[in-house]
Parts: sequence; structure tokens; C-alpha cells
Amino acid sequence: MFSKLYSLSFVLLAVIAGQSVHAQADTVKYKERAAAVNQEVWGWKLPAFASHTVPAGYAGESSVILARRAVIEADSKKKMDWAVLGARRNFYYNSTVRELVKINDKASLEEYSQLNFRQFKKLNGWISGTATTFVGARIIKPDGSVRQISIDESVILRTDKDDLERKLAIADLQVGDLLDYYVRVEEWSVALREPERLIFVFGDDHPILHYSIHCEIGDKYAVEYRSMNKAPDARQSANEDKDLVLDLELHNIPAAPTGLWMSSLRELPAFRINVLAGGRLATGRSNGDVIKDAPLSDVIRRSWVESNPQLAYMIIQQVEKIVRAADKHYYTLSKDSLAYLVYYAYRFNLYYNQVEKDMIVGEGRNHMEMKTDLYLSCLGTVFNRFKIKYHIVALPSRYGPDMRQVMIPGDLVHLLQVDVDKPFYITNDNMFTCPGYIPDYLEGQPCVDINSQNGRRGAQPNLTNLTPLSAAADNIHRENLHINISGDDMQSVRVKRQTTLTGRMKEGEQLHLLNFEDCYESERNTMHVEKSIMDDLKKARKSKNVSEDYATALQKARESLKDRFKEEVSSEFEENPKEMISWKVDNPGLRHSAPDLVYSTEFTMDGLLQRAGNNILLSIGKTVSSPLKLTSSQRTRKVDIYMPYARTIDYSVSFAIPQGFTVQGADKLNRTLENDCGSLTTAAKIEGGQLVLHFKRVYKHNEEPAAKWPQLLAILDASTEFAGQKVLLKKG
Repeated sequence: MFSKLYSLSFVLLAVIAGQSVHAQADTVKYKERAAAVNQEVWGWKLPAFASHTVPAGYAGESSVILARRAVIEADSKKKMDWAVLGARRNFYYNSTVRELVKINDKASLEEYSQLNFRQFKKLNGWISGTATTFVGARIIKPDGSVRQISIDESVILRTDKDDLERKLAIADLQVGDLLDYYVRVEEWSVALREPERLIFVFGDDHPILHYSIHCEIGDKYAVEYRSMNKAPDARQSANEDKDLVLDLELHNIPAAPTGLWMSSLRELPAFRINVLAGGRLATGRSNGDVIKDAPLSDVIRRSWVESNPQLAYMIIQQVEKIVRAADKHYYTLSKDSLAYLVYYAYRFNLYYNQVEKDMIVGEGRNHMEMKTDLYLSCLGTVFNRFKIKYHIVALPSRYGPDMRQVMIPGDLVHLLQVDVDKPFYITNDNMFTCPGYIPDYLEGQPCVDINSQNGRRGAQPNLTNLTPLSAAADNIHRENLHINISGDDMQSVRVKRQTTLTGRMKEGEQLHLLNFEDCYESERNTMHVEKSIMDDLKKARKSKNVSEDYATALQKARESLKDRFKEEVSSEFEENPKEMISWKVDNPGLRHSAPDLVYSTEFTMDGLLQRAGNNILLSIGKTVSSPLKLTSSQRTRKVDIYMPYARTIDYSVSFAIPQGFTVQGADKLNRTLENDCGSLTTAAKIEGGQLVLHFKRVYKHNEEPAAKWPQLLAILDASTEFAGQKVLLKKG
């Protein structure tokens, strides 16, 4: 929650239990409590917030955070008389974050000029409790005058019976001002409720002069905490109520490009704290326990949950039917072939051969999710039935804590490794994931066999086994474009295009462009499954015309494909197509034997041609993938680079030269740049009445040390330069 403190727009959740959402009657109590919180927070006697002077060395920064403080309180002593549901004795939790920021330019002025928040939101219902958010803001002018921002100045954006969402504009905020603001979230519950688990990252896109954290935790909770990546250790003490008190602070934290190829939890100092409720049975910790740096082996051991035997048995029966339909002689297959067949049958049964209760079959259906542990655990049980050997491994995300600093089971991801002649991993990223695919966030990470940790409390796991890294040749975005001038005005072009996405390049567009009905029928036919979803629906709900409803839903999903492909074209070319002429998925990439996503589009668009008297300027650089656009502050870098994956962008463009015109300037499009991080090659020639261009950009690795940033920068700059290239189509 606090890894980055709410910049331009941050969402603040304030929750009031269901029966209290009629909460307008409690506005007076809310305002009274808000005033008390306001007085408390503005009354903090902290030197960091009293100093309004920015050191000269930060004059060039867009904004400077002079002070940031987070306060966490959790106990069962405090009474919230103002609360809408008014309990006599409540478990109480609050988190407060306050920040003082200097606005130095228009970019930061825009960033901090308004705050969005939800004032009331209903809890999910599993516990009776409330959470309420309070916001305070004030502007400090250069002359020292202070203007308070009132919650009454907020504007309602949306309401329903459960939610009230507001926008608070910071009126009169100007360059040169200081913005002092805070967010307080207070929660209480009659029963013991576990607060959220927190990560504080000591870093931001803007420099921070002073960052402090203060925690007070009562003995009704257990506490786990850890300082990471050279963050200072928390000072541990007790208050007058004998509550645990933790304090730590850091000074003069430089700006970091947190939004550009970074893994903040690997590269920046951080502090984590888990406030655990429920006792040993619920959490493995007794109330009052204080655990610093929990052993890795314990986290790994607790991370895996076995499947429900009854559920697994039902799934086995269903998968067996599909496997027999696909190949009645399946028992003669090699273990490798059988493992793939069983997996595809399992995936079809769980992801495809199911009907959402709302009959969602459009793009939203592609985002259907299942719990990874349940998915892999049940799959393992199915593999046991077919005598296919496997084991489960646990590993961290590249964008989370490294393996030696994990604290909770949620820090780990699980893979199933199939132990056949050619072993391969299985993940549960989405319904289109092929066996053998390792997501980019899990590449090159140490993986530990779950079974080797069972019953071995405190044992040190082997961290030498790493998941493989993909190469740039494994992850390709390939485009073949044929472009002709369209229309007598010679202002538009007609583009015929085929796109091929391989490896990790394809996932996003699969989720966006694939049509569930097409994928379902493709897999059903491949698996030789005779009965369709429609047959099952008719049998289960004879009293309703389900087939008609389902057919209508499928038709709407198909009609949405035009808009989805139009969005894809707009994103790729940064220009809306004038007309989408055709669109088609040539290969969905659902199988390891045909893993590439291939689709074709044809459309017309403006923006590439510009009249210059009788001649025409062709913006040939706009036909290829746009490079990353860097801000001035991102051009210097002192932290390592975490790119998604090694990859190749490969474009072949053929532009039909209109009759009566010649091309000038094509020779200037030829360039080759290569270094340790990657390469950029552009080559152009005139051939058969066509301007033929080949563009290729390669990033060789998924990670680079900070020292090689200038080499990556050279590739990005060369790509940016090429994006602006034009050639002249000369008349006569």
C-alpha cells in the first residue's frame, strides 16, 4: 500500500458495513471525527514537517518530498465513539501517511492538483467491521501563509447504494508552493480482524529528504517484520501500555525511476511488517509473538495447499473422458506425449468447457482466473492417475522480494514441473498458456521443490536451481506490412498487415483479441469432444431458452472483435484507423506445437503522408513500433535495469511507390548499431516499384547493470531518431 504514496490520483478506501451505508445520517459524526483527526495530524511535532527549505542541490527536480511519515497502530484498547455502528469494545487499526512536497514545475503541479478517493465502500461481507478514510490537505505559500483544503470542496463523481466516490481538487496550488497532505484509514471490528500486510519502499520518482515509520502494535496481535535491501533495522521499544513500538527512518533518498524498468523491492531499501491476528491456529504465530526475519524454510513450507480430494476425483473422471475421446489408445503414447495430452484435456475441462453464470463469452471471458495452487494441485492428482511423474516448485517473482527475503506464502509462486524425458514447466497464467511457458516475472529465479521442505522446519533450501531465461530470438514481434496510397487526394494509405507474436510477446494480445467461441471450438474439435456446452445447457435448463441467450452472447462477442482489433491498430500506430476493412486470427497460439499468435488486419489510415507542393512526404519512421519515450529525469540512472524479457522487434515494410513519383532520401535510412545490450538495424532499398524497409531492434537480456544504461540509451535514442524519419516522394 505504501510502496509509493499516492501521487496525482490515489484511491482511498473508506468502508462502512452494509447496514451503515445509509450513512448520510452520520455525516455530522464523520465531520466531528475528521476534525479531530485533522487536529491530531497537523499537531505532530516533527522537525521534518516544520522545515520548508529545499536544499540548493534539488533545485532542478520537478518536485521534492521534504518529509513523508507513516504511522501504524493496532490494538484492542481504543474506543471509536464516533463510529456509525458504535461497539462497546473494538479491535482498532489505523494507518496514517503524511507527506510534505515542494512543487517546482508544471509537471508536478499537474501531478498533485487533485486527489480521488472513495469515502464509503462496503466490506466484502466476511466480517462485521468498518473502515473510514479521512483526508487532509493544506497549501503553504512561499510567504508562509497557509490555506486549508476542505472536504466540502470535493465533487461527487459517482454514487451507488454502496459507494461514494469524490474528487478533491487542490485549488490555488501553484508552482513554488508546498503541499502538505495526509491520508488516515481507521478500521474497527467487534471480532479480531487482521490488518493488511504492509511494504514501505524507501524511494520514489522524486527525492525524499526524510522518511520515517512509526508502529504501535498491541499484544492481541503477532508481528513479523523485516528490513530489506540495506534498509536500517527498526528500533524496538515499548510504550506505556507495553505495546510493541517500532521506529525507523531514512534521510536524503535520491529519486529513482520507479516507473521505468525497475524492480523496486529488489533495488530499493524497504521495510515490511505483517500484523497477524487469530492466534497460532490461524497464522502459525501466537498473540504477542514478535518475529524478525522469519526463516525462508518456514515460508516455503506454509506456501502450498493441497487440493480438495473430492474435487480432484470429480475432475479426474471428466479428464479421463476427454483423453479417451482424443485418443482411445492413449495408453500406448510415450510419457512425454501423454503428459501434453492430459494437460490439454485438463485445461479444456477447467477453462473452456465451463459456462459463466452471466454467460460472459466476450473479452472478459479471456481473463477468467483460477487459484494457482488449486489448479496445479488438482492437475498433479490427475497426473498421478495417469502415472505421470511431476513435482511442485516454489519461486519468487522478479518484481517481489528475492528468495532470501520472502516473508509470507503470497511472496511465492508455484510451478508444476513434469518429469518426463524432456521435462517442462506448467503455469497457470491464463486460459491460453501453453505447457513449457515460463512467465517473464519468473525467469531466472531460484526454485525450491515443495516436497523437499515438508516436515523440515528450519532446513535451508537449495537455491541453486534456476528457471531458464528466454533469449531475444524466443520473444519476437514480427510485422509484415504492405502499404499503398489510398484515394485520389493521396492523403491516406491502405495497409495490409500480418502480425506474428512469439513467446512472451503474445500474452497481452491473446487476452485482447482472441474470441472465446473460436478457441473453444478449436480445442473441442482437436480433443474430439462431441457434446458442446450448448448441449449441456439445454439438458440442464430445459425451462429456459438458454440456447438463444447463449447464441446472442456469442454474437455480441464476435461483433466486439472489430473494435478490439481497431484498438490494437490504434495502439500500434498511435493513430486511429479510418476504416477497418478486415481482421482475422490466423493462429491462436494455444498449443506448444503451434505456439505463435498470428493475425492479419487490413485498414486505411491518415497521418503517414503530407503534401509538399507537387511532392509528398512519407513518414516512414511511423510505420514501425514506437520507441519508449523518456523524461529528462529518466536519462540518468543509478539503479539496475529490469526489463520484461529479452526480445526482438522485426518489421518488414513494402510501400508501393505511386506512378510518376520517385523516392529521395532512402539511403539515409540505412544504419547499424550494436553493443552489449542490444542492436538496431535499419535497411532500405528500391525494388520492383516498392520502397522496401527492414527494421530490427533487439534487447539481448532481461536485466542489465546500471553501468550499461548508456548503451541501452543509445539504442532507445537511435530508435527515437528513426521514428521521425521521412522520405520524399518526388513528382516527375
